[in-house]
Amino acid sequence: MDEAQNFSNVTYSINDILESLEALGPHMQIFLITLYSLTALMALGGNATVIVVLLLGKRSSRELRTFLINLAVSDVCMALFSIPFTYTDFMLGRWIFHPIFCPFVQFMQHVSVVASVYTLTAIGLDRYYAIMYPLSLRWTKSRGPVIMTVIWGSAVGLSSFQFIHGKAEKFTVRGHEFYDCTEVWEELDGKVTTLFFFIITFILPMLVLTFTYSSIGWKMWRHTSPGNADASRDHQQLMAKIKVVKMMATVVILFAVCWLPIHVFNLLIYFDRLSIMPVTDAQFQHFTAAFFSCHWISMANSFVNPIIYCFMSDNFRTDLKQLVLCCCCTHKSHRTAGRLKNHSDHSSFRTTTLVMSSCSVKNASNSIPLRSLHVDMYNK
Repeated sequence: MDEAQNFSNVTYSINDILESLEALGPHMQIFLITLYSLTALMALGGNATVIVVLLLGKRSSRELRTFLINLAVSDVCMALFSIPFTYTDFMLGRWIFHPIFCPFVQFMQHVSVVASVYTLTAIGLDRYYAIMYPLSLRWTKSRGPVIMTVIWGSAVGLSSFQFIHGKAEKFTVRGHEFYDCTEVWEELDGKVTTLFFFIITFILPMLVLTFTYSSIGWKMWRHTSPGNADASRDHQQLMAKIKVVKMMATVVILFAVCWLPIHVFNLLIYFDRLSIMPVTDAQFQHFTAAFFSCHWISMANSFVNPIIYCFMSDNFRTDLKQLVLCCCCTHKSHRTAGRLKNHSDHSSFRTTTLVMSSCSVKNASNSIPLRSLHVDMYNK
């Protein structure tokens, strides 16, 4: 009886400790788990769809295919190694995974961020040369695989410090040991590193994207078709220009909106800690809300990218529809062949052939000629 009572007291004590470590109550934890789980699923589903369509489709721009696949891969890494882990550590107040996993997770987070940001930058440069210098040989087209290798090599090199400074530090509460996954820096080193990453992962890419897309938008706005004026044609081209300029503006604005808040939050932590660190319970609630808002917006960028760069493309949507249609037709042909398996071989072959032929006819009716992205921009 005494042993059961002691066990009950120990269990109650541990539960009290765990509850005291947690930053949020049960209802908010359920909300955050649901929100981040949906974000990860959307990022994985959207980017996996992008990879499949770009690999199997025929109409998406061949010039950008390498860059878009690379962007999708980096966003998949972010969905796998950044979204599920960073919010749980803050939400629960402790690292619930194996301590050895901590530096690897932080390493992959930095790798995915650097690779994603600089793939976006490479796409901006590629579009700049395609529009501004359409007749010249573009280095992004001829050396795409080399550029991707440099991006991933740089991402790995810049992120390798996490294996040294990323640690699962042990702490004790009422005799019970827990871990906290964090970066261990001297004060000055932490400030320099935070400022350095802010410059190379936000300021520089933002300057490049703003310059390239502003130049593209300005040139397209001033572009006029040769020949005599035609009201209908000129109106269609004006609408096409407005559509492309809006897309370019969306790219730059969403990049800034998604990444600026978390960078500002990190800078305040290192450079103005007293103004942001909570003292009262009310301040702690505001601090927690600010952190999760900034963090989730940055993670949301992983499913925003495929929407902007792929699903807004007419060619990509056509490829997606035709792949889905072919899958449906193939499934229908197998079902038809199964129902007619007792017929003669000639009858089964003819039925399957007719089904596949109808699929081909449907696909042909929706086909459009393969065009590069810079041509699409002028002929939407």
